[in-house]
Amino acid sequence: MAVVFIIAIGTLFSGSKEPGDLDPSAKLPVVSLTTPLEYVGGQTISLIGTVRAFNEAEITSERSGRVTSVAVSLGQQVRAGQLIATLDNSLEQAAVLQAEGVYEAALAASKQGDVSLAEANNAVRSAQNVAVATFQSSYNTTNSVVRNSIDDFFANPDGRVPGLKINGNGLTSYLNTERVAYQDLLPVWQNKANTISINSDLASELAFAKTSVQRTINFIDNFVSLFANQKKSNGYTDDELESFAVNFTNLREVLIGVQSSLDRAESGLISAAEGLNRAQIASSGGQVSAADAQVKQALGVLRAAEANLAKTVYRTPVSGTVNQINVRTGDFVNSFELIARVANNQALEVITSATEAERQLLKVGDNVVINEADSGVISQISPVVDPASRKIEIRIAVEGTKLINGDTVRVTKELSESTTSAKPILIPLSAIRFEETNGSIMTVDGNSLVSVPVVLGSVRGGSVEVLEGMTFSTQFVLDVRGLTPGSEVVVQN
Repeated sequence: MAVVFIIAIGTLFSGSKEPGDLDPSAKLPVVSLTTPLEYVGGQTISLIGTVRAFNEAEITSERSGRVTSVAVSLGQQVRAGQLIATLDNSLEQAAVLQAEGVYEAALAASKQGDVSLAEANNAVRSAQNVAVATFQSSYNTTNSVVRNSIDDFFANPDGRVPGLKINGNGLTSYLNTERVAYQDLLPVWQNKANTISINSDLASELAFAKTSVQRTINFIDNFVSLFANQKKSNGYTDDELESFAVNFTNLREVLIGVQSSLDRAESGLISAAEGLNRAQIASSGGQVSAADAQVKQALGVLRAAEANLAKTVYRTPVSGTVNQINVRTGDFVNSFELIARVANNQALEVITSATEAERQLLKVGDNVVINEADSGVISQISPVVDPASRKIEIRIAVEGTKLINGDTVRVTKELSESTTSAKPILIPLSAIRFEETNGSIMTVDGNSLVSVPVVLGSVRGGSVEVLEGMTFSTQFVLDVRGLTPGSEVVVQN
């Protein structure tokens, strides 16, 4: 009776299994098999692309200002040169009117007789004195802006590293470098201001001052942009940041006024020099021709004023459809802000990208199918790999009427056997067991891994070229990392 009980207990324990022993294959590595042809897309390459117009224009603002009118609407057909929007331009209109008066006065002056040489000399001396005073004033104003306003936002303005005290939003290095540059610029400018006289090369000195003032305006503009993008965590309240922005905007207007003064001084020098030349010619009995030059100068000022006015009126350079309009009447826009986008939506192309392996099967002139309906032709293929996407850009010309600018589409190309046979065999780097020379791939025989030696070529992105040891139909394990030949595996279909 005891023997029977022991046998029964033994049978009970020998028949039980751990849960993991019920399916031995569950402990085996799972691998995926493919072929070189399947790796590059099988018999078909399928890519995702975006439709865009061949002829498209982005209309951007050249200066900041308030939008006073918008002349088009979204989706409207427009002609090249048609008005899109207008900024407030009352000052520019006044400048044009003033320049017209100067031009008309110059025309009247050209008809006058002899000009007194003494008066002409006095005019030159007066223009030179104005130029000297304007140059000195430009230094004083700019130096005050830098020292009393800009330097408040640097921990050590005169140090090798000034130390920007606010979040630079990517501009910290530039702003620090720019402030270091002013450590040399301001002393040089100060020396010029202390030594300048009517005998100096005033045209060159005024040009130096204009360049330096414009550089400071650009400096100010960067700070205005930073104030608009600061957060409270940087130690400033919204009211403080808004106050900084208003203050720097006012400083910008002051510097623009300085620029205008320099322009007037420069124009005054030119005008006075022309007057003297005319007087000298007249006094020697020659023909008076300086008046004609003065007319041209006045005309140039008028054209410049008209050009400034034109910067407040935005027109489309191309005919097409208004695909985007970003402003409304009353909006305030900054310089280089997108106003509108106009494109010819009837002439389209598709922008897509391919891997290095797929690129080997494509060439310029190949026919492709867009969304299984429209046809296209590969027009351009980039010679390099994009460092961000690790893919190669491809452009496709299309004529399909069903496509819409901005659409996301599927691009397919059927591959023939001749297409692939003429190309090098490419497989992923993960499929190679690298050795001292060349390497090997793995295939599956039954349930076991088998190593197959191959001769390798060049590496192309994430793929490597196989010169010998396999064909386009050879099956191989897609990822051999952590696997050893002879091991049993489970093949995943």
